[in-house]
Amino acid sequence: MRQRFNMIFRRTLLGSRWAMAPLCLGLIVALLIVMVQFFRELADAVLGFAAMSGPDVILVVLKLVDLMLVANLVLLIIDAGVEIFLPTGTEGPPRPTGAGIAEFAALKPKLFASIAAIAAVDLLESFINIETVDKATLIWEIAILLTFVVAGVLLAVMDRLTAERH
Repeated sequence: MRQRFNMIFRRTLLGSRWAMAPLCLGLIVALLIVMVQFFRELADAVLGFAAMSGPDVILVVLKLVDLMLVANLVLLIIDAGVEIFLPTGTEGPPRPTGAGIAEFAALKPKLFASIAAIAAVDLLESFINIETVDKATLIWEIAILLTFVVAGVLLAVMDRLTAERH
């Protein structure tokens, strides 16, 4: 009786991972939205290039980089979701190289690096438009960037200390 209960309980727990499927599908839609926005910004940049000044070109490029970094962040999380549904060793088509990034210890630094890069690009955009930016907003952007950088460094240090103990 106990063994049967344990088997049912284990199958229920393993089956519950499929509750994440709608969330992963939503992230795929979000990735498509970011891609559409990227190409919309790119088309606007190409069509309006003749009227752009130097700082305008830099701002457009920074917007494109920012969208690419956001897409990269969403893709990292989608890959982690794929790991939930397709653990290593399952049958089916061969998995892409690098698809095993979802090990949480390896995923955390990549997530923090992506978020810090997005914050840095936003801060750089603010510095280019320094005369129109509220100084309090600029200070908050700097504080947020530093927070992500410090948190990422502390996370890396903790992972290294944990790895040395094992």
